[in-house]
Amino acid sequence: MKAVLTAAAVVLCTAPLGSAQSILGTWTCARTTADNDAISNVTFNDNGRLDALVNIEFLGLDQEVSAQARYRSDYQLDNGMLSDTPVSAYVNRLLINGEDATRSEHADALRQGLLEDNGVSAKVTFTSENYMILSADNAPINCVRM
Repeated sequence: MKAVLTAAAVVLCTAPLGSAQSILGTWTCARTTADNDAISNVTFNDNGRLDALVNIEFLGLDQEVSAQARYRSDYQLDNGMLSDTPVSAYVNRLLINGEDATRSEHADALRQGLLEDNGVSAKVTFTSENYMILSADNAPINCVRM
């Protein structure tokens, strides 16, 4: 379950600014690793608010997890790096091995994990006006402007 929390936090907390391009607007971002897939629609507002809808699929050793969460934070851009401070998180859906776990302690743990300020920041590389790559660790996050 910790991997689900980590994937969600990393997906939601990453996106710095390039000098000629703007991060403002709505992006669809995708990340695939050996044990999870995450797709997010992320909106960066000019008032410093980040709004995201995150969908995660996770295959663990003994379980399959599917989750959808809404996440909000206040973000700051500094020298091409973005950091954020969580404001709110809500788990819309959580399935574990096909069973609804939306009202379980696992959903509470996912929500609390999203609300933890983990200090993660990332660099962004704009490959064009409408495409960017977010780099916070070894698994890049590819984003396209909506």
